[in-house]
Amino acid sequence: MLPDLVRTEVVNGVTVLSFVKDVNGQANLDAVRAFFTAQFQTRTAGVKRLVIDLSGVATLDSASLGPLVQKLRDIQTLKGKLALAGVDAPALREIFSLTRFDKVFAMHPNRDKAISAIAE
Repeated sequence: MLPDLVRTEVVNGVTVLSFVKDVNGQANLDAVRAFFTAQFQTRTAGVKRLVIDLSGVATLDSASLGPLVQKLRDIQTLKGKLALAGVDAPALREIFSLTRFDKVFAMHPNRDKAISAIAE
């Protein structure tokens, strides 16, 4: 089920993860949470340049944020770069602000700008 709701592609040497959106432009939050808790680390193992496109994601909880922070550490250890794109939903922006993750993660308005920022 999850592989159909999470897209992975490589653009200019950057692995890009994005979530399939419904007709209202929203990602399935249960699928997003399940992906971060069960598949995120293995699907991105060894990746040095990663963009996570969160457009359409309304919010994230601690079960999703923990693996995100761990992946940032892993990529920094590999001397790579991780960027987030599409952190547009008000609740999502508030979570990143309250946790101060907006100061920790490189955030870009869209995936193209994020890819450009970290491409080799």
